[in-house]
Amino acid sequence: MSDNQNAVSFYTINDLPAFSPVEGISMQAIMGEKMMANWVWLEPNTVMPMHEHPHEQIGAVLKGALELTTPDEVQVVEPGGAYVVPGEVPHQGVAGPEGCLVLDIFSPPREEYAAQARGEG
Repeated sequence: MSDNQNAVSFYTINDLPAFSPVEGISMQAIMGEKMMANWVWLEPNTVMPMHEHPHEQIGAVLKGALELTTPDEVQVVEPGGAYVVPGEVPHQGVAGPEGCLVLDIFSPPREEYAAQARGEG
Protein backbone atom coordinates (compact mmCIF):
# COMPACT_ATOMS: atom_id res chain seq x y z
CA MET A 1 0.00 0.00 0.00
CA SER A 2 1.30 3.45 -0.86
CA ASP A 3 2.08 6.09 1.75
CA ASN A 4 0.39 8.59 -0.56
CA GLN A 5 -3.17 9.08 0.74
CA ASN A 6 -4.29 10.03 -2.78
CA ALA A 7 -3.04 6.78 -4.30
CA VAL A 8 -5.46 4.05 -5.29
CA SER A 9 -4.76 0.64 -3.70
CA PHE A 10 -5.59 -2.69 -5.35
CA TYR A 11 -5.94 -6.10 -3.70
CA THR A 12 -6.57 -9.72 -4.61
CA ILE A 13 -8.66 -11.52 -2.01
CA ASN A 14 -6.58 -14.70 -2.17
CA ASP A 15 -3.44 -12.68 -1.34
CA LEU A 16 -4.89 -11.11 1.82
CA PRO A 17 -3.86 -12.67 5.15
CA ALA A 18 -6.65 -14.59 6.85
CA PHE A 19 -7.51 -14.37 10.54
CA SER A 20 -10.10 -16.04 12.72
CA PRO A 21 -11.85 -14.03 15.46
CA VAL A 22 -14.07 -17.01 16.35
CA GLU A 23 -13.63 -20.73 15.66
CA GLY A 24 -15.32 -21.60 12.36
CA ILE A 25 -15.03 -18.05 11.00
CA SER A 26 -12.28 -16.84 8.69
CA MET A 27 -11.86 -13.20 7.61
CA GLN A 28 -9.76 -11.26 5.15
CA ALA A 29 -9.77 -7.47 5.35
CA ILE A 30 -8.84 -4.37 3.43
CA MET A 31 -8.81 -0.98 5.11
CA GLY A 32 -8.99 2.62 4.14
CA GLU A 33 -8.78 5.56 6.48
CA LYS A 34 -12.51 5.58 7.31
CA MET A 35 -13.81 2.18 6.16
CA MET A 36 -12.97 -1.50 6.32
CA ALA A 37 -14.22 -4.35 4.14
CA ASN A 38 -14.11 -7.93 5.44
CA TRP A 39 -14.73 -11.07 3.45
CA VAL A 40 -16.16 -13.38 6.10
CA TRP A 41 -16.40 -17.15 5.61
CA LEU A 42 -18.56 -18.97 8.14
CA GLU A 43 -18.46 -22.77 8.25
CA PRO A 44 -21.84 -24.56 8.33
CA ASN A 45 -23.96 -23.70 11.39
CA THR A 46 -21.19 -21.54 12.89
CA VAL A 47 -22.33 -18.89 15.38
CA MET A 48 -20.90 -15.38 15.64
CA PRO A 49 -22.03 -14.79 19.23
CA MET A 50 -24.25 -11.88 20.21
CA HIS A 51 -22.08 -8.74 20.31
CA GLU A 52 -22.17 -5.02 19.70
CA HIS A 53 -19.66 -2.39 18.66
CA PRO A 54 -19.67 1.36 18.00
CA HIS A 55 -19.02 0.82 14.28
CA GLU A 56 -21.75 1.04 11.67
CA GLN A 57 -21.87 -2.25 9.76
CA ILE A 58 -23.25 -2.98 6.31
CA GLY A 59 -23.25 -6.57 5.09
CA ALA A 60 -24.16 -8.47 1.94
CA VAL A 61 -24.51 -12.23 1.72
CA LEU A 62 -22.64 -13.53 -1.32
CA LYS A 63 -23.08 -17.31 -0.84
CA GLY A 64 -25.14 -19.51 1.47
CA ALA A 65 -27.42 -18.08 4.13
CA LEU A 66 -26.97 -16.08 7.34
CA GLU A 67 -29.53 -15.89 10.13
CA LEU A 68 -29.12 -12.42 11.66
CA THR A 69 -30.62 -11.88 15.12
CA THR A 70 -31.11 -8.48 16.79
CA PRO A 71 -33.12 -7.64 19.91
CA ASP A 72 -36.09 -6.83 17.65
CA GLU A 73 -36.08 -9.57 15.02
CA VAL A 74 -34.57 -12.59 13.31
CA GLN A 75 -34.02 -12.53 9.55
CA VAL A 76 -32.48 -15.07 7.18
CA VAL A 77 -30.37 -13.25 4.61
CA GLU A 78 -29.49 -15.04 1.37
CA PRO A 79 -27.42 -14.09 -1.70
CA GLY A 80 -28.60 -10.75 -3.00
CA GLY A 81 -29.75 -9.75 0.49
CA ALA A 82 -28.05 -7.17 2.66
CA TYR A 83 -28.34 -5.54 6.07
CA VAL A 84 -27.32 -2.42 7.99
CA VAL A 85 -26.51 -2.67 11.70
CA PRO A 86 -26.17 0.72 13.41
CA GLY A 87 -23.44 1.12 16.02
CA GLU A 88 -24.21 -0.20 19.53
CA VAL A 89 -27.01 -2.53 18.34
CA PRO A 90 -26.55 -6.10 19.66
CA HIS A 91 -26.56 -8.71 16.91
CA GLN A 92 -25.68 -12.34 16.25
CA GLY A 93 -25.09 -14.25 13.03
CA VAL A 94 -25.55 -17.97 12.41
CA ALA A 95 -24.45 -19.59 9.16
CA GLY A 96 -26.84 -21.86 7.35
CA PRO A 97 -26.28 -25.59 6.93
CA GLU A 98 -24.00 -25.00 3.93
CA GLY A 99 -22.07 -22.14 5.52
CA CYS A 100 -21.92 -18.68 4.01
CA LEU A 101 -19.75 -15.93 2.59
CA VAL A 102 -20.52 -12.38 3.66
CA LEU A 103 -18.94 -9.08 2.70
CA ASP A 104 -19.06 -6.78 5.76
CA ILE A 105 -18.20 -3.08 5.63
CA PHE A 106 -17.37 -1.22 8.85
CA SER A 107 -17.05 2.50 9.47
CA PRO A 108 -14.81 3.41 11.10
CA PRO A 109 -12.50 0.39 10.71
CA ARG A 110 -12.54 -2.11 13.58
CA GLU A 111 -9.11 -1.81 15.15
CA GLU A 112 -9.16 -5.29 16.69
CA TYR A 113 -9.77 -6.81 13.24
CA ALA A 114 -7.10 -4.56 11.70
CA ALA A 115 -4.60 -5.76 14.32
CA GLN A 116 -5.51 -9.41 13.66
CA ALA A 117 -5.18 -8.87 9.90
CA ARG A 118 -1.67 -7.51 10.54
CA GLY A 119 -0.87 -10.61 12.63
CA GLU A 120 -0.82 -8.67 15.91
CA GLY A 121 -3.66 -10.34 17.72
